[in-house]
Amino acid sequence: MPDFQIPADVRRRDKRKRLLVWVGIGAIGIIVVAALVDILPSGPSVARDSLVIATVHQGMFRVRVQVPGVLKPRGERFVTASVPGTVARVKVQPGDAVTPGSVLVVLVNPHLQSALIASRSDLADAKATLAATAATLDNTRLSMEADLATSRAAAEAASLRAQAERGLAAEHVVARLDYRKTVLDAATAREQVGLTEQRLAAFARNQTAQLAAQQARVAAFQAAFVEAQANVAALAVTAGEAGVVQSVAAHPGQTLALGGAIARIASLTDLKAALDVAPSEAGEVVAGQTASIRLNDEGESRIAGTVTRISPSVEKGSVRVDVKLPTHLPHGTRPDLAVLGDIDVTTIARTIFVARPVDARPDSTDTVYELVDGGRKAIPVRVRFGATSANAIQVLAGLKAGDRIIVSDTGEFAGKAMVRIR
Repeated sequence: MPDFQIPADVRRRDKRKRLLVWVGIGAIGIIVVAALVDILPSGPSVARDSLVIATVHQGMFRVRVQVPGVLKPRGERFVTASVPGTVARVKVQPGDAVTPGSVLVVLVNPHLQSALIASRSDLADAKATLAATAATLDNTRLSMEADLATSRAAAEAASLRAQAERGLAAEHVVARLDYRKTVLDAATAREQVGLTEQRLAAFARNQTAQLAAQQARVAAFQAAFVEAQANVAALAVTAGEAGVVQSVAAHPGQTLALGGAIARIASLTDLKAALDVAPSEAGEVVAGQTASIRLNDEGESRIAGTVTRISPSVEKGSVRVDVKLPTHLPHGTRPDLAVLGDIDVTTIARTIFVARPVDARPDSTDTVYELVDGGRKAIPVRVRFGATSANAIQVLAGLKAGDRIIVSDTGEFAGKAMVRIR
């Protein structure tokens, strides 16, 4: 077949068309790639429900120290044996609530029982002796009073006779010798009355002394009997005050001497919060600062208190801080109950702060992920933190009020330039 020559202008036009086609295809490819880059994730993707997101705030910031602790009684009562004896029964266990009259343990001591019987007998004998002595003395006193009455009657009769014979003696009807004898008898009778009165007064004093001696004897035996009764009653050892049994030292069969340890009881009302503060934070705590004691993690029950004491030494890696609590406490408070304490260290009038991210430390610089693009993405930003509180931290640089950051653990995407949030 004969060869046809393709004109040069046709070849140039075809070449131009092919170039335009390839340019168009390239442009479409670039557009598609750009769209895919925008649509498809360019970093890890995390579910929003798995993140904890916080908003940066501006305003008053309370610097708080949050520490664990336990409720402790401000004073404990150690119950000891007031009489010696052998433990027969233990009626309480640690954790039991008791009243002042609750019996903790029962002791036995036959010697105390015998002493009670003997003292009761001695007291009865002393009372009988007192009654007999009083009766005898009364009988003697009555006899002496009868003698006094007889003497007074005889003296009165002698006096009347002397008066009657005085006139008769003047008329010589009665011999003067007989009259003088009558006068002498009247004087003797009056003297006998005086002596009987003196004897009766002396006897009255003697009677009072004898009765006082017998009454003192009765009182002594009464005191011994009361003591013996108290000793026997003390065999049932009572709590003495309301509270919770912390420990029991006695056990059945044990022989206790006078003052032997029985139990330790803590008050249910006079409690304090003993908080364990890290040494690095203890320097900011001073007496007089306010504190809020939470009885559970949810914070449903809070007790307001005041810091009263900071231990000068570190024990077991922490500093003990005592918080005084009010007398009336919510139901459920008891000694050794685990609590959380929030101590208000200071207040910054105006600053930027946010919920404390995981692993964020005070006065440090760290990387957090800030939400952008309407919360669909998160990018890392460097943030300088300041003072820290129980669950918040001050922001000195890197964020502004209204920003939102991820405060939960970001370890799974740490170091990534961007994170998609779905």
